[in-house]
Amino acid sequence: MKNTIYLLMAILTLGLLSCEKDEPGGTATESVAGEWYVSFSMIDSDGDTTNAADLVGVGWFDAEKGIIRTFNTAANVPDKMFISDMTVFGDGIKGSSSISPYLCFQIPVDVNQETGTFSTANNDFVTNLEENLGYDPEDGWTEEEHYAKVKIVNGKITKDGGKQNNGSPDDSIEFDIYFDNNYDVLAGEFESYFGVKIDHYHVKGIRYSGLTEND
Repeated sequence: MKNTIYLLMAILTLGLLSCEKDEPGGTATESVAGEWYVSFSMIDSDGDTTNAADLVGVGWFDAEKGIIRTFNTAANVPDKMFISDMTVFGDGIKGSSSISPYLCFQIPVDVNQETGTFSTANNDFVTNLEENLGYDPEDGWTEEEHYAKVKIVNGKITKDGGKQNNGSPDDSIEFDIYFDNNYDVLAGEFESYFGVKIDHYHVKGIRYSGLTEND
């Protein structure tokens, strides 16, 4: 009987240790990871700002605001993270929100967690992991698979840098995002229809709280 009790205790102990081991811990980029409620503004070639959704309305942009996500890479190192628009249009991370099928992106960035700053490596263009609808200035819209190159600069996550609609302080995020000119995403169409030559987009927002009152 004693042997049976000892055996049961040993199995129970091993089970508890196993459970302990499997408990998920924080990632290496925990302080800058999360979901963000953001808006996109277009910056034209003169440096002027236009709210993208105000200009083109529903159809080209699904909403004035959308959710993006920052998360650790597979290597789980403290100075790299992914940033994604959580697009439902491409083949990458699927999410609950998207700004537009023309601005899909998921790319790795360098991050400094002490300062909250981030950008693509060497402030240069990197290959996008999400597929965009493309616009070729010569051929118009194309169904051809297009993974634009994307550059992010001036990225900054600020602790308690913003306020939710309910008045509570929360972390803010902002950055400038550029799409390469091989397929100038939307630029030809915007210039043709609205006389606006897009240079890049400015993205700004706050941590997504999940509360309806903050939407």
